[in-house]
Amino acid sequence: MKLLWLALGFVIFPLKAQETTEIRISAGADPYIIELLTLSLSYQIESARLVSVRSIPSQDRAVRLLGEKGGLDVSWLVTNSQREKAASAIRIPLVKGILGYRIPLVHKHNQALLSGVRYIGDLRRVTFGLRRDWPDHQIFERNGLSVTSFSQEDSGYDMLLKKRFDVLPSDLVSIEAALSDTDLVADQHVVFYYPSAVYFFVSHDNPLLHSQIEKGLKSALQDGRFEALFLKHFSARLEKLDLKNKTVIELDNPNLPPSAPLEVPFYWYKQGK
Repeated sequence: MKLLWLALGFVIFPLKAQETTEIRISAGADPYIIELLTLSLSYQIESARLVSVRSIPSQDRAVRLLGEKGGLDVSWLVTNSQREKAASAIRIPLVKGILGYRIPLVHKHNQALLSGVRYIGDLRRVTFGLRRDWPDHQIFERNGLSVTSFSQEDSGYDMLLKKRFDVLPSDLVSIEAALSDTDLVADQHVVFYYPSAVYFFVSHDNPLLHSQIEKGLKSALQDGRFEALFLKHFSARLEKLDLKNKTVIELDNPNLPPSAPLEVPFYWYKQGK
């Protein structure tokens, strides 16, 4: 009888259904983020499924919902000290710092506005439009630049069209959608840069998920799959940015925590690499 139960045990065990781990994320994520998170989880979790949660109105709200019932398990955010206190950051820059580049979006009737700009002091009479909860809102203000606030991304484009401000600094991800309006153009003279990192964040109460994602990202960095995915999504955009032929205006980022791994070169994009 004992041998029979042992035999049945060997038969039953392989038939046990494999559990799927559900990871809740904000709906509408950029495909790169989805692919990178899926890749990182694949090294540690055999069966993981991303579940989209709608109606997350702001980045600050996303932080507060981490680990909550009806909330999120993972969010991806530009880091700052407040967010790293509120949630647990996985300190591997997801887009290698390239969101620190800001491309000036201007009205088509104002394309020469920045043509003579060489230094930050040349921008004192220029007004920038930035969403109130974007981290670069404070960065531009702290660097002595004039900022007009708005609350929703679409309203920023409308305000620029109506010339309520002069420049809307845009990132590499969102500028393509913005340029679908033929009255808005990307400036060809200047690009802004400040050191910035986008991290995955999880609840402080979920150290297991933090460890799984961190180990997965490091594995992807080691075997080259992280870099391959980054180049797949961003190499063409970086080529269009044409940094070598533009004046780069560097801004201080007082919001970047000292913990940012600036000393790890392969975490960051470098021009000419």
